[in-house]
Formats: sequence, structure tokens, C-alpha cells
Amino acid sequence: MDFLSIQQLVSGERDEGKVLGFGRGVPDHRGWPSDWRRSPQEAVAQEKLKLEEEKKRKLERFSSSRVNLDNLADLENLVQRRREKRLRHRVPPRKPEPLVKPQPQAQVEPVGLEMFLKAAAENQESLIDKYLTDGGDPSAHDKLHRTALHWACLKGHSQLVNKLLAAGATVDARDLLDRTPVFWACRGGHLDILKQLLNQGAQVNARDKIWSTPLHVAVRTRHPDCLEHLIECGAHLNAQDKEGDTALHEAVRHGSYKAMKLLLLYGADLGVRNVASVTPAQLARDWQRGIQEALQAHVAHPRTRC
Repeated sequence: MDFLSIQQLVSGERDEGKVLGFGRGVPDHRGWPSDWRRSPQEAVAQEKLKLEEEKKRKLERFSSSRVNLDNLADLENLVQRRREKRLRHRVPPRKPEPLVKPQPQAQVEPVGLEMFLKAAAENQESLIDKYLTDGGDPSAHDKLHRTALHWACLKGHSQLVNKLLAAGATVDARDLLDRTPVFWACRGGHLDILKQLLNQGAQVNARDKIWSTPLHVAVRTRHPDCLEHLIECGAHLNAQDKEGDTALHEAVRHGSYKAMKLLLLYGADLGVRNVASVTPAQLARDWQRGIQEALQAHVAHPRTRC
């Protein structure tokens, strides 16, 4: 075989290899890729080129997704698209809950006298209303003749006092000691209720079984505001109880300086004598003397010496 025939044969094998897939980048018959002979620099350059192309494609996608707001129409279109998007993702409305039929209220049992008086003390207006609606007597009392008005005045339930008076409760009802609600209001120190009672015609100079007046009670319980209002409403300054003591006697005996000052300011008599023939001034001197003697005895006691 001459040289020309050999060259044609080799050329034909090369063409056949290309056709059969033995070209560049395709594994040959031994399983090795044809580009394994590339240098590391060429591989790095090719990877860098791929990364740049991928970055360029992402940038193009981002630029195409941006919204151009060149005029008002673009803005309106954007708002409309977002509104439609919210409508698509809106949570469906809840189904209406089944209606619950209201249960009939239980009938309140009749309110007895004991419960009525207790409700007055605890300001339970619903029980008071039930008792009065059923025709109960607003002036009903217990074994000690204490009415609901007595308890409401003592505890300071002003609204309840108005309700009882409007229902016809006796304003000067007397308990077993002949004390009216005015006494109980002074005892509790509730000036607003005292005004309510006196405005309804309650007696300002009523007396109990030991002849005390509301003035005496206001002094004993140390409520000078009630004391002053009683005086302004015509209370007798020098009224005496069974012991002959006036309100000024009581103020000196209890050491109530405010009460003494008020009574003297409104003209209380310093010379009124009680059953023991002692005036308020003498009572004050005896009180001072007793305190002085007690102090001296305490100082002279051996235990007080150092």
C-alpha cells in the first residue's frame, strides 16, 4: 500500500470517529472525556464566564420585573393589581354562629322581713325593690323596732334612703330605745343623709329613752360636721339628758376640742349644772386636775426613776 492510500485511510477513520461520537467532549471508547487534557487556567476561566452570564440573566429578570411609575396611570394600575391580589387571598367570611335563645330568668323568691332588713344594711337594692313591689311595708321592723331606714342611715346608703322615703317609710320611726333614723345618721357620721332626713321633716330635737338628743350623739361619736348642721337647723344647744348633761358636758368629758369650740361659738351655756351640780367649766377643771395628778403619780413611781 502506497503513502497516498494510507493517508486516505487515516482521514476516513477520523471522519468516522466524529460520526460515531469520538469527537471533543465526548467520552472515547475507554470512557475518558476528550477535554480532560484542558489546563486548570482554562477551567477557571470557563467557570468565571458561566457565573457572569448567570448574574447577567438575573439582572435582566429583575429589571423586567420592576414596575415603572412614570405617570398617574401606572400608579392606578399598580393599586388595582394589588387590590385584586388581596381579594384573591382574602380569608372567606366566617359562618354566622347559631342564635342562642335566651333562657327565661328564674323567678325571684318572695323577700321576707329579715332579708329586707339585711338588704337595707348591705345596700342590695334589687331585694329592696322586690320587697316593695310585692307590697311589703317599708316601715316594717324587727324585735328591736329597727327599720330598714334605720339601717340605711347608719350604713350611709343615701340612694336607698331616698327610695325608702319615697315608698312611704316613717321618717321618725323609733327603735326600742326611741332613737329615730336621725340618731342613727349622726351615729354613722353621714351628713348627706342627715340633711335628707331633716329636709323630709324629721325632728331635730327628738329624745331617746335617756333624754339624749341627736346633738348629744353627734358629740359622743365625734362628728363635728353633723353637730354644726344640727345647730344650724335649730337644735337646742343646752338640752339636758337624764344625767343633766348638755352637749357641752359631753364634749368636755370626751375631750372633743372641735365640738367644744363649735358649741361655745354658737352660744352654749357654760353655767348649766348637771345632776351632780357640775358645770362644763368645773368638769373641765376636774378633768385637768385628774390628768395632772395621774402624771405626778407616774413620775413619783419608783419604776420611772433611772
